[in-house]
Amino acid sequence: MLSKSFVKALCLTAMLTTQASGCAFTDITAELPLTGPTIDFSGGKGQVLVLAPFTDKRQVSNRIGMKKNGYGQDTADVFPNKDVLPWLHERLSSELKVAGFTVATDNAGRGDVEVNGTLLKLFIEPVIQWSTVDHEADFSVQLQVKRPDGLKATRKYYVKGINQGLIASQGHYTAALNKATMTLMKRVVADLINLLNQYPETINHSNLRITPCGKLEQDFV
Repeated sequence: MLSKSFVKALCLTAMLTTQASGCAFTDITAELPLTGPTIDFSGGKGQVLVLAPFTDKRQVSNRIGMKKNGYGQDTADVFPNKDVLPWLHERLSSELKVAGFTVATDNAGRGDVEVNGTLLKLFIEPVIQWSTVDHEADFSVQLQVKRPDGLKATRKYYVKGINQGLIASQGHYTAALNKATMTLMKRVVADLINLLNQYPETINHSNLRITPCGKLEQDFV
């Protein structure tokens, strides 16, 4: 005799398959999370950061996600509700301002710190489990910081946001993306604060080196 939990799981799986196949061929639009603040960091100390427009190097740039039917097949697209690159620039700019930085869009010959970003991946897809659907958002960027005194630092970020539901829905896609975005912003802003405070412009950057694990260190002579 089948247990109640096993029968319940079978019913849920059948429901997922039926509901997914019924609407899996319709494209949806996911809302890009509104600009922050999502962090409570401080430490910018009024430093001017020139945040250049992001460049796009995604392998998949014509959509930000996929829908699947109950058998895990790619059946429809997920599109953003606005242009991704301007949104990402605005979101990061907002978070940096909250942390105490002054954000500019061009250097204008002032010799400020420059931050250049590249979007490497932004994609959401449902992963159908035994009785639920995990909506997974993969978010990856690369940032390069350059300063007139010679400091250069590059770091790649990869984060994942997961939102679980009984069925795949537009709201779950947006929620997963929001989680990934919040995690990314916290890491990026914290790293910029630490980098610029740990290596102020008064030190000799000719002695800086990058360790095999990608960390900046200073050789004292």
